[in-house]
Amino acid sequence: MLSQQAKKNTVLYLFILLWVMAVPAIAYVSSMDAKFSIVVFGGIIGLALAVISALNFRLGYYIYITVSMIVHVPERMAKATMPVGVAMDLFLMLMLAGAIFDKKSKEKSNVPYFKDPLLLILYLYTAYLLIQFFNPNMLSIQGWFIFIRVYIRNFIFLFLTIKVLSDWSQIYKFFKFWLVLSTAAALYGCLQQAVGLLPFERAYIAMNPDKFKTVMIQGRARIFSFMADPAAFGVLMACGAIIGTVLLTASQKIVSYPRKLLLLFIITVHLLALGFSGTRTAYVMLPVGLLLFFLVNLHNRNTLIAAAFFTFGMLAILFGPFYSSPTIIRIRTAFMGSQDESLSLRDVNRHSIQPYMYSHPIGGGVMTVGNDGVTYNPGHRLAGFQPDSGYLRAVLELGWIGLIITCIYTYMGIHYAIKNYFSENNELNKLLLISIAAVMYAILVAQYAQEAAGLVESSIFLNAILGITIRVRYNLSTSK
Repeated sequence: MLSQQAKKNTVLYLFILLWVMAVPAIAYVSSMDAKFSIVVFGGIIGLALAVISALNFRLGYYIYITVSMIVHVPERMAKATMPVGVAMDLFLMLMLAGAIFDKKSKEKSNVPYFKDPLLLILYLYTAYLLIQFFNPNMLSIQGWFIFIRVYIRNFIFLFLTIKVLSDWSQIYKFFKFWLVLSTAAALYGCLQQAVGLLPFERAYIAMNPDKFKTVMIQGRARIFSFMADPAAFGVLMACGAIIGTVLLTASQKIVSYPRKLLLLFIITVHLLALGFSGTRTAYVMLPVGLLLFFLVNLHNRNTLIAAAFFTFGMLAILFGPFYSSPTIIRIRTAFMGSQDESLSLRDVNRHSIQPYMYSHPIGGGVMTVGNDGVTYNPGHRLAGFQPDSGYLRAVLELGWIGLIITCIYTYMGIHYAIKNYFSENNELNKLLLISIAAVMYAILVAQYAQEAAGLVESSIFLNAILGITIRVRYNLSTSK
């Protein structure tokens, strides 16, 4: 086995070699084509990060999350679609190889991978997806292969989370990292709102009709920061605001006043960014997630104070004399759905497709609904039908059998998270665990109105907190 010093030297030599190769290559292609230059530069940086991830999979875990969040920026700068998914798959496989061959991986894990109820439901769901290959209602299997590739990516990431976040110190590190990354996204979103979208961002959405329809609403741009779209950005801003609010209720001995001031700043920028995103589903996520937290912590004085401030703020936004702000008006429509024609149209669409649900117990097949259906299964009954709901997509593509499995899996996740909270004694650990439960519950409720859990960025975060939930269930002794 290589010593730690030998590993460090190997990484150093690889870096030197890569940069020696990069300098003339970048200089040459830059003189020829700007787009190609960005691609080559990104490829070289990506190769260096992949090598680091293979040698240190724990560091690679955080690199993977960061790259997944900001990878769309180079696309917008190059004004071209890049094979991001394939690159991230290779990145993840190298990280998995590093975890498998790591010396510490030989230590016996206390997680019963073949006995845990939540993981058994996950295996059942995986088997059901594999059986979908033979679904006679699909007109093409190309979409199935793409769907399975993305699913396997999330599957591997979940198990890497269990491997990387092996104790409470690692879990603390993850939450600090996530709040920093999320706050950086919120600050960039606020900057976009203040000065407008940058020229390369405007050019990118202008050349992409689907992006333009998503971003521009009533002549106003929805903010997306460095993420894929406003929906993903809004969902993660709601998650960050929930976590920050939960931590703010900690006692002074756990979170000092200077840190509470920092948390107030984090919550403020997250709430501003959430408003600028224009994502109505994310607006609803915030009170839904915090409601769960308030209900299980009514005995805490700080929780009651936070609940009072939050309730007052919500009432001021919904019923206050503010009529000129487009953001506040959009927030109000999220909670007064009966006045929104688009929400009424969604209900009509759901009722119209119900006969198909009842007559197809295994669904129409994966990637057959909406724009995915138009691309991979043209001519399918579901192609072009916009579900506007994660659960509706599940029942249409996987049938009511698949929906039942999905609901059991989501219930088990919430059950684990809440049970972990009541099994813990440490105050900080309890707050982190209830924040996980609150965020998970908010995302799963948001699935009714939007495919909140299926977005790339939100699926990464959801799988990360699910991995923590499973790990803590069998790791509680380390917190006592």
